[in-house]
Amino acid sequence: MAKLVIKIDRSAEQILADRVQGLKPTGPPIHLTPLQQAVQFLRGVHSCATLTLPAFYLHLGSTGKGEPPCSIAGYPGLILKHSLQFSSIGTIALSCRKAFDTAKGLTGAKFSQLSDSTLTEVAEYWANSSGRPNQDAYAALDLLRSVFRDCAKGETQLMAAPAPLGRRIALLKQYADHAAAHLSLDTYEFSTLDCVHVVAALTVIGEIIRSFDDSNSPPTYFDTLDEASFNAAKQLFPTLPNLRLFGNIQIEMQSRLCWQFGGNKGRQMLLEQLPYAFGWFSE
Repeated sequence: MAKLVIKIDRSAEQILADRVQGLKPTGPPIHLTPLQQAVQFLRGVHSCATLTLPAFYLHLGSTGKGEPPCSIAGYPGLILKHSLQFSSIGTIALSCRKAFDTAKGLTGAKFSQLSDSTLTEVAEYWANSSGRPNQDAYAALDLLRSVFRDCAKGETQLMAAPAPLGRRIALLKQYADHAAAHLSLDTYEFSTLDCVHVVAALTVIGEIIRSFDDSNSPPTYFDTLDEASFNAAKQLFPTLPNLRLFGNIQIEMQSRLCWQFGGNKGRQMLLEQLPYAFGWFSE
């Protein structure tokens, strides 16, 4: 009589067990100096900016009401459209929450409380890595610190903020808490203009960070990303309006002007004026 022997390869289960064991906390968390915390936080914000810009165009295209709704025909296109609706706004909202969070660790609230001495250390690091004047690096960091002081707050505080950007961040953080990150019956509301302002602000902030911390990349880095993101969304959603956020503005120049103006004028450009700079006036 023939005998059938079935062998089951359980090596994947052992690899899983090894990975789980290796990732269990075994000691105190990694200690970072204030300088290291600030640099790593800013790099994280730069990363958020690179994600939110393409997500914005996918959100704009997937929420459009024109026909055809998607270049992929039929039911597959409809499925893709609705999937991108959720994932794109989730990317924007969660990135916004990450950048302007108030928790401990690498957060906007922590960065906003940096002492002048630590900010000077970060400026020296930026100046050395970019080959640019120390005073320029400090001016850029001082602007960023002031913006995070205004915007890295709790939702209740932000909803009472005098500047529009703070209130718009509050609405997107509320969506992140109530829909993107949790199952909830709580309500939320945000508009396209809310997304425009937050995404544009993160992009400008990301470019400020890039220009000092990743100066080997070209000054057109975010302009190229903006154009490619729009073109990719346009191929998927042919009825997407021909409105690039930075179609008529050089992102590097806009970002540089913010920290060069400094003080209240630079903050006002970010907190209030950005949507008007590229022609978005209504919801």
